[in-house]
Amino acid sequence: MFKGNYNFFDYKYNISGYNGQDFGSIMQYLYLVISIILIITLLIIFRKSSKDKIIKITRVIGIFLIIFYLGKTIWESIYDIKLNGSFNTGLLPFDTCSIIMYAALLAGFTKGKIQELSLCWLATGGIVGGLSTMVVLNAFKYYPFFSFGAFYSMIWHFLMVFLGLLIIVTKTIDLKYSMVIKGFIFHLLISLIIIPIDYIYDFDFMLYHYMGSIPFFEDIGSKLIANNLAILNPLIMLILYFLSFNLIYFISLGVNKIFTRK
Repeated sequence: MFKGNYNFFDYKYNISGYNGQDFGSIMQYLYLVISIILIITLLIIFRKSSKDKIIKITRVIGIFLIIFYLGKTIWESIYDIKLNGSFNTGLLPFDTCSIIMYAALLAGFTKGKIQELSLCWLATGGIVGGLSTMVVLNAFKYYPFFSFGAFYSMIWHFLMVFLGLLIIVTKTIDLKYSMVIKGFIFHLLISLIIIPIDYIYDFDFMLYHYMGSIPFFEDIGSKLIANNLAILNPLIMLILYFLSFNLIYFISLGVNKIFTRK
């Protein structure tokens, strides 16, 4: 564990001597173990909650994440503008893990089809994004364990996994294969907005442009771009998303059986 001289709210470039020492360290695995224990405990506590209560919890989490995101963005932007003289466009809420803000608010404050699609995304795509990042928490590459930058990522992705599993365990949505389709429809609607933004402004939100940081596929993406076939990258990513939604569905069936045993 990194034990340098720094403050909890220090920016990554101001933490002297830190070069990602906590990434892949015992602290990262400790976070995973504590998160798993806490998620299981909370699921046991809330497993018999009504749909109305779960919707209220979803609403609270959505509002919290909006405030949390704004606070983190302001905090990081102050340093970015001070050091680089400009706003870091990478902070815009367009990446896959940012979708939980929209989905949680829509699930908490709407009714009917919109609420259903949102809940299905939280129970599929939300778990995919949260779990994949929890396992490989890239924030530790830039921030030591005891820092706001790391805590932000740890809390955010923990809530993604917890909320998705909570919806599954309490059967807030029907645990039928249609949840995959509905969740993917919600994901696709968001993607139709993000893909043009990526290609017009050369971003990689939701990984549709460069498939950045995905082993093997990142290399494929680079080759397709070099051969003027960049338009295939979003198609590949959509297929990967759809397959991962299916995987979460089959895992959710097992999770639900465990928590609904008498």
